[in-house]
Amino acid sequence: MEKKAFFLKRLNDHVQYLRRMKGRLDGANQFEPTTCRMCVLGDWLYGEGQREANEYGEAMLVLFNALLVPHERFHQASEEALRCQQVGDEVGMQRAFTEVHTLSNTLVTILLQMDGLSGKVKYQPAIAECS
Repeated sequence: MEKKAFFLKRLNDHVQYLRRMKGRLDGANQFEPTTCRMCVLGDWLYGEGQREANEYGEAMLVLFNALLVPHERFHQASEEALRCQQVGDEVGMQRAFTEVHTLSNTLVTILLQMDGLSGKVKYQPAIAECS
């Protein structure tokens, strides 16, 4: 994990995803939503994230785990909003995109907490055991 501003960069990635998704629903672009494992944050969450979060300690690991469900649901709700729009269900689209915004607020809050904690806690990379 690149240490400097890592979580702020993921927050920015998230905000850009949300902006592009809004543009798609407004007809301004052809953005295609991704699964929770295909975005940059998801790549980290389902890759090295747990190990790296653990190296910051228990508080960071708790925040890491708190990201998983809302992040997955954020992507699901994005796809649902687009599906509703494609079948002409304006109410369903608005409901799903409202959920996207609510989940976005949760993700932003957690990422900001993680960024704050990463500046206060010394990163302790795991040391490989020699045999």
